[in-house]
Amino acid sequence: MSFNMVELVAGKDACAFDQPCAYGHRVDGHAVYCHNDAWLDGPRKCRRTWYTGGEVRDQDCEGYEANPDYAAQTEEG
Repeated sequence: MSFNMVELVAGKDACAFDQPCAYGHRVDGHAVYCHNDAWLDGPRKCRRTWYTGGEVRDQDCEGYEANPDYAAQTEEG
């Protein structure tokens, strides 16, 4: 898994793998980056739930894998 410069500079408090998809790495106020290394044609930036405000869902993506930590967050919160 490789990270780009924006992810590295943002710092721990501004980044997290806290998206519905296990591969989505959020950088606050910037983007969600896709880290599905097995998906050779996968996008660098995710254009799903976070980007569209829920109009296009992560679950509709061919590279989607459910994030168990996200499910636990939504149950707690």
